[in-house]
Amino acid sequence: MTLRQRQPSLSAARTVPTPQVLARHVQLPARPSAVGRSREWASEQLRLWGFAEDFVDTVELVMSEFFTNAVIHTDSSFIACSLRKAGGRLRIEVVDEGTGHSECAARQPNDEDINGRGLMLVDAVTDQWGVSTPTQGNGRVVWAELSHPSA
Repeated sequence: MTLRQRQPSLSAARTVPTPQVLARHVQLPARPSAVGRSREWASEQLRLWGFAEDFVDTVELVMSEFFTNAVIHTDSSFIACSLRKAGGRLRIEVVDEGTGHSECAARQPNDEDINGRGLMLVDAVTDQWGVSTPTQGNGRVVWAELSHPSA
């Protein structure tokens, strides 16, 4: 007597749903006038993906801070921005092409200081954020990740 193992049918195979990944990128000139454009671009993408306005507002704040810092603190000609939604996470990246100082850290400004609170805000509203080196070229990648309710 020969025993044959039964092969499971394809219809009986268990499928595990994979999270949908959405990603968008834009490159803008590294000028103060483009900071608003970076916010508008991010808002438009998030609304198309169905996110709530309070979440959109949070992402606008982070995008604005990262883009402004890239304009002020680097010698970039262009700045690339990206949004990536996977599962319950959104990743924001701003990539400059500058050769300036690569460290990026939240400061503890004095009460009299006009500037210096942006990254403290980013730290407060994101799950995590940081700085890395791009895979190609000069500059740095400043990124943040946020949990989000399903859009």
